[in-house]
Amino acid sequence: MNEAVRKLAEAQARSGSLLSVGVEPAPEYLPGHYPHTLTGYRDFLVDLIEATAGRVCAYKFNWAFFESHGWQGVRMMYDVREAIPEGTIVIADAKRGDIGSTAKHYARAVFDEFAADAVTLNPLMGHDSALPFLEYGERLSFFLVLTSNPGASDFLLPEGLYRRIATAISEKWNERGNCGFVAGATRPEQVGELRAIAPRVPFLIPGIGAQGGALEETLAAGAAGEGHPGMVLHVTRGILPGADEEGHVKDIIHRKVDQWNQRIAKAGQERP
Repeated sequence: MNEAVRKLAEAQARSGSLLSVGVEPAPEYLPGHYPHTLTGYRDFLVDLIEATAGRVCAYKFNWAFFESHGWQGVRMMYDVREAIPEGTIVIADAKRGDIGSTAKHYARAVFDEFAADAVTLNPLMGHDSALPFLEYGERLSFFLVLTSNPGASDFLLPEGLYRRIATAISEKWNERGNCGFVAGATRPEQVGELRAIAPRVPFLIPGIGAQGGALEETLAAGAAGEGHPGMVLHVTRGILPGADEEGHVKDIIHRKVDQWNQRIAKAGQERP
C-alpha cells in the first residue's frame, strides 16, 4: 500500500467517512450573502472546509473552476489549499492526459507545486501519457474509466472499452500500487465489473448526489478487500445550502455532511 492510499485509509478511519467534498468557486454554488468576487469565493470555500473538517476524508479541487478566473483564480486555489486540515486527502481534479513531455510538467504542477495527494487523469492517450504521474510512486492517480455523465455511452460503454481500460491499468500500469479508477455511481452494475477486474484498486465515485446515483448498489458493488480503502464517494451540490434554506451556511453544510455520512453508514450495514 503506497503512502497516498495509506493516508486515505487513515483519513477514512479517523473521520468515519467515505466522503470527498468538491471545492469549486462556481457562481451557481455560492450562497446569497457571499459577494461574487474572488474574496467572496475564497471566504465561502474556507467556510466550506471548516464546516466539513474532520467529517470527510478528502477534498476534490476542480481546477477548471479556478482556472476560469484567470491567474488570480489559480492563486486563490493555492490560498484555499492552505485551509485543508492535515491528514485529509487532497485530490486535484485536473483531468490531465497528454504526451509524455507535457504530462511531465502537468505532474510537477499537480504533485510538486500544488502538493496534491491524488489527481484525475484521462487514460485515452495511453501509458506514456500517464507515466510521468505514475513515477510519483507515493501519490495516487485516478483514471477516468467509466464516468457518471451520459456521454460515457459514446465511447466508454460500447464494446466494453471501460473494461479494456480497467484491465490495462490494473495489470500493466499499477506496478507501484498507485492507480485508482473513476467510476460513476450512475452505473453500479459496471462498478461491480470493475471491482472484479481490480479487487484492491481504490475507486473515486461521483454521481451519488445531484446525479441520482444508486448509493446502496454502488457500495455493495465497489467494496474492496479488508484493509483496503475501496472507494471515495464524491458530493458537491448535495451538501450545499439550497436557495430557500435559512440558517448559517456552516451549520447547514455541517448538518448535510452528517446526514450523508449516516446514510452511507446505514447503507453499508445493510448491504449483503
